[in-house]
Amino acid sequence: MTDMQRQEIKIQWRNASLALAAVVTLILIAFFDTVRELVMTWWDKPEYNHCLLILPIIIYLLHERREIFKKITPKPSWLGILPLLGGAALWLLGDLADANVVRQFGLIIILQGCILTILGKRVVLGLLFPIFYMVFLIPFGDFLVPMLQDFTTVFVIATLNLFNIPVFVEGVFLSIAAGDFHVAEACAGLRFLVATVALGTLMANVAYKTVGRQITVVILSFAVPILANGLRASGIILIAHWSDMKYATGVDHLVYGWIFFAVVLLIFISIAMTFTNRGLNDGYIDFSKEYWSKNEAVPAKKFIGPLIISALLVMMAPYYTSMIEQRYQSFTDNHLNLEEATWGADVSKETYWKPQYAGASEAFYLRREFAASEAIDVYAAYYKYQTKDAEMIRFGNGVDQQDVWSRVENRVIKTEISGAEQSVNEILLQDGRQKRLVWYWYWVDGQLTASNYKAKLFDAKAKLMGGRLDSAIIAVSLLLEDGDIEQKRAQLANFVISLPSLETIVSGSN
Repeated sequence: MTDMQRQEIKIQWRNASLALAAVVTLILIAFFDTVRELVMTWWDKPEYNHCLLILPIIIYLLHERREIFKKITPKPSWLGILPLLGGAALWLLGDLADANVVRQFGLIIILQGCILTILGKRVVLGLLFPIFYMVFLIPFGDFLVPMLQDFTTVFVIATLNLFNIPVFVEGVFLSIAAGDFHVAEACAGLRFLVATVALGTLMANVAYKTVGRQITVVILSFAVPILANGLRASGIILIAHWSDMKYATGVDHLVYGWIFFAVVLLIFISIAMTFTNRGLNDGYIDFSKEYWSKNEAVPAKKFIGPLIISALLVMMAPYYTSMIEQRYQSFTDNHLNLEEATWGADVSKETYWKPQYAGASEAFYLRREFAASEAIDVYAAYYKYQTKDAEMIRFGNGVDQQDVWSRVENRVIKTEISGAEQSVNEILLQDGRQKRLVWYWYWVDGQLTASNYKAKLFDAKAKLMGGRLDSAIIAVSLLLEDGDIEQKRAQLANFVISLPSLETIVSGSN
């Protein structure tokens, strides 16, 4: 390659870098709220602290592939418009549904689409892994926690049975002769799982050349932390049992857990490194192939069109959401009218069971007394309009007040509401004093659903298609003492049958 060719490549990279920097800056400004939520999640949630390392890792990966910047010229490609539009649509869906993870996925895809539009297909193929690795900037995985809790519980039970230690199990609560244990959300192993998968995916690319070995390492990065967490939980309970609860409780619990995870991580890396097949001097691209040598001179003005189109498309989604939010004004006067004879009297100052739904326009803590059966507690939270600061379904909201109630088990059941069979969530809660059976469901765009995901989609559809913008969560509950749980279910079923439809009790203008 001649000095003139090198200089031409350098000039094209300068032009492309300026165009890409302009688009990225616009994205960071247009989607500032999403970027801020992303960074604050990295910083505030221990499960995703590892995301703070992803950007430095991506920079390292680009440095490893620096030869690409010397041998391949960037050339704008209109193919990037497809992922750009897809990312914008995904971000819009997430914004309408107030789903942070969906918004964040959309943001990353928008960035990836802009990279393809400005730099072109050959550069993106050469930098495919660093661009793909941007996915790990997204803090996702919370939906796995209940499944991880259940797996850990089953693993612990099997281990205790192996040692012939009697155990009583109720959901995620375990009791042995030495004491009681709770497989809490913090014990599910999500933090270790998501960090190990990010590490395993990185290792699969930098240490292995063949697809089979890369897939093997990624699978191991999923399997090892899940099994290791089961072993950790089992080990803690066994130590507590054998020491008569003197060890592996309290602070010891955390210390033993982190030491164990550190050892497991070292073992995982040691095993994975035994079958690496990428040498220190092995490149990621075979530049002797003709495809990588087909450079084309691209003048600076050729980057202006993709830059302008990308900028316009980037601005479309935030502008559209601002237009939709103007419809909120027609729902500002709405409120719920809950008649005491049907729903119950206010017990907000005395009830112990207090669901939390931050940002609700109105919240009701009620109790319906019955002559021949136990009283039923009712909770209702009404949202005139869901926004980023007032989401009905978000982390921290729920019928189980955090740090007070723990989930024993949950499921979806069918019951009659407003004259039709509907799905409702059933959850059995427990604290140190009592157990409580809770049924709850959502009312969104005039429809009832038990699904968090459907509730989000109904809300997005209502905002997009001109439906109802108000929504609500309804929960009914009663104490579960020594009585028959089927009898309690029947009592709740009889009560919800008598409830009027929410459309008839919402007053105001809409």
